[in-house]
Amino acid sequence: MNRVNRLVADALEVVTLGVEELAARAGLSSSALRRYRLGDRTPSSEVLRRLTTELRRQVKRLERLARNLDTEARKGGGKHA
Repeated sequence: MNRVNRLVADALEVVTLGVEELAARAGLSSSALRRYRLGDRTPSSEVLRRLTTELRRQVKRLERLARNLDTEARKGGGKHA
């Protein structure tokens, strides 16, 4: 897999982060995260901080990947549509 393909794959991985993966990265169970989403439970301030931290981490990663993809596009990488 070349650099451009890897960048695209990484970007798609970030934007398709599932509930289970987000929960694991934030140190939560997926069932707790689902309950928060459904309104069955209310997250504590600590849980909100952990979710916020992880979501910001993902945003930063996606921004970095977007910059790298833009750099490759300007260099003419990935010439095939």
